[in-house]
Amino acid sequence: MSGVKLAALYGIWPFRLGFCGPQGKRAKIALLKYLQGKEFNEKEIKEILKRFESAFSYCCLIAKSNNIKDPFTEKVVKAYWVGNDLLEKVKIHDLKRMIAEDFSKPGLLPKEIAFKKAQKIPEKSIPHHSFHVLIVGSITGRVLLKGKLLDLCRISWGKVKSFKKGKVIIEYQPLIGTKKLELGKPIKKAIIWDKTLVSKLKIGDFVSIHWNHLVQKLSREDIDNLEKYTKITLRVLAKMK
Repeated sequence: MSGVKLAALYGIWPFRLGFCGPQGKRAKIALLKYLQGKEFNEKEIKEILKRFESAFSYCCLIAKSNNIKDPFTEKVVKAYWVGNDLLEKVKIHDLKRMIAEDFSKPGLLPKEIAFKKAQKIPEKSIPHHSFHVLIVGSITGRVLLKGKLLDLCRISWGKVKSFKKGKVIIEYQPLIGTKKLELGKPIKKAIIWDKTLVSKLKIGDFVSIHWNHLVQKLSREDIDNLEKYTKITLRVLAKMK
């Protein structure tokens, strides 16, 4: 899968909910049709994805830290959304600078707020999507990430157990706790399955979930990385309390 498609696949659901990205009708139609296999100029899709302010900034940081020219390289995009070894090369001072500078652009955070967020980041932080959700939070002001929304916004993973009326019943570990967040015991829940985006699925498959929508099938390596970097973020978060 191309990095552009992967970025669109993980960004499409919060985008359609209005939480991130450009909110024009043309952009929403274009991104969905592109994922459904319709012909769209990839340059146009990239321009839309560049306006996903947080995700694109993280991908640029990961790419630069690994001497990769294109932030839409598949491994770079996967590093942010799922996790891989590219995250290990990002220096903490570069992460802090990116948050202070990139997240204080017009329409995002006030400069003093972005600076304070950057300064509070612990040394072991990594630029994974879980870090952005649980530690940085929304920079667009379109959604207040707290309580149950944290579990919906982070990328979770689960095992397909059954199918029911256009939905998939998965077993996954939810975020639990208030003062200290952690992964709870496995539970079952129904998530939305758009078959135009993920056509084939069987019981026993592992999938990623974003805003209660099935995103993609995961390999064993993907699952291990997603769990690893989510737990790193949870440990970092615990130190901030």
